[in-house]
Amino acid sequence: MGIMAGGSYGQTSQSSTGTSNTQNTFSPTQTATQDLLGTGLQTALASSNAGTLTPGVAAQKTAAASQINKTAAGTLDRTNAFLASRGFGKSGTAGKAALQTDLARQGALGANEANFADIQQRLNSQNLLAALNYAFTALGQTARGTSTGKSSGWGLNAGAGLSIPMGGGG
Repeated sequence: MGIMAGGSYGQTSQSSTGTSNTQNTFSPTQTATQDLLGTGLQTALASSNAGTLTPGVAAQKTAAASQINKTAAGTLDRTNAFLASRGFGKSGTAGKAALQTDLARQGALGANEANFADIQQRLNSQNLLAALNYAFTALGQTARGTSTGKSSGWGLNAGAGLSIPMGGGG
């Protein structure tokens, strides 16, 4: 007969790492809009570098200049009619009125040029900012992440027993 005792212990350790990427997917319409925007910004920057007016600003400037010319022509016609009705049609007064009207028209056209140059400059600045954002900012959102984790554990095992011999001996 005998008595025994025993035990054991152990330790485990684990480690894991994972990475995931998420990227937006755009519809064909969204992609086409992005392409159109990029092309438009390239055109606007080329106009800006060339020092020319963009088509929209040029059209506005032309319309404003046309209105100035129409107003001046109407003013001169009304002034001449007024002076002629009072007998001053052949005097120097009509020529003076014509000169003053044309000088006023030229001044308004000069202000028109300056105004639309300023509008174009502000538009160029906005286009440059938009182009920089478009060129150097990822379209859509991209998310990336990494996670790392560790786990460990240990255990203890103990036991006791009694040994009884079997069998005979005599």
